[in-house]
Amino acid sequence: MARRRKRENDGLRLTDKRHPGLGILSTVLALASLILFGAVCFVSGTNRGNSGLGVGLVGVLCFLISIAGFICAWISLHQENIRPHFPTIGSVLNGLMMIMYLMLYIWGTSL
Repeated sequence: MARRRKRENDGLRLTDKRHPGLGILSTVLALASLILFGAVCFVSGTNRGNSGLGVGLVGVLCFLISIAGFICAWISLHQENIRPHFPTIGSVLNGLMMIMYLMLYIWGTSL
């Protein structure tokens, strides 16, 4: 049997890359916006769409949270020596939710 030659790249590699705080914050903001949106949908559904101005303002707050999370993810993606997992997750989730909120608001104002 042929023996596998040991290369220098085999084995454990230690790096100084870290998870950026803004990337983690953007992921947390995306999850918070998603949970708040679920709560708003539940409250609005139980009241058959007559929940009042407070629930609508919470929906706008969810949109603003998504914008802040996307900005945090964008800033953290441009830092050096980072692990891109949390900023990528945060930017994708916040970006999709911003698009969803915009579509929902446009659809709601056109009715």
